[in-house]
Amino acid sequence: MDHNRTGSSYKDLKIRYYDIHTHQPSVSQNAVSVVSIDNSQSAVLDSGYYSVGIHPCYADIERLPIIEKMAELPNVVAIGEAGLDKMASIPIKLQEEIFISQLEIAEKNRKPLIIHCVKAWPELIRIRKQFTSDIQWIIHGFRGNGELARQLLRLGFYLSFGLHFNPDALRAAWETHRLYAETDEANIRIEEVYLHISSQLSITEEALSREIHENILNSFRIFAPD
Repeated sequence: MDHNRTGSSYKDLKIRYYDIHTHQPSVSQNAVSVVSIDNSQSAVLDSGYYSVGIHPCYADIERLPIIEKMAELPNVVAIGEAGLDKMASIPIKLQEEIFISQLEIAEKNRKPLIIHCVKAWPELIRIRKQFTSDIQWIIHGFRGNGELARQLLRLGFYLSFGLHFNPDALRAAWETHRLYAETDEANIRIEEVYLHISSQLSITEEALSREIHENILNSFRIFAPD
């Protein structure tokens, strides 16, 4: 597979780091961060990029109208984190209902969906098979094994990785051009994650940056807003 894509949008760039899921603003001038918030943090979003969603651990159907309104903001570039978590106290059926509603919000606004999934892979896969979708479904903080990764990738998911991951899963995402990087809640810089991922893949940080940049251009409204 070709890992040397050199689209015209990238050729004049130096290394640019993308943190597609974090809970704190970037401290790096070379990083573009998508800060994840929920609708309890509905302050004016006047700078930077954000994702908005209802975490499955706090699933509440009454919060959906606020998410739907916030999703229309131009600097909200993704929906989530939304998803399914069998460790949460919220009934899984209610989680599924709220997850599907957020998927519909993402589809309506043509924005990628950032997914949190814990021990609910069969349910997530079933929902994925029920919907025809051309937005990116991105599983954040993926730590599953290579077999699960390949199953998800065949279904069209993208996988986002932090510092901790299964090397086989990372390689599978790289080989299918469906890889992202993130810091999530960790008190680290996204540059550390890029260095660790590129070292594991035996590639340059430039090659990794180029690949993630292409995935960003294909889905996130960061460089080409409406």
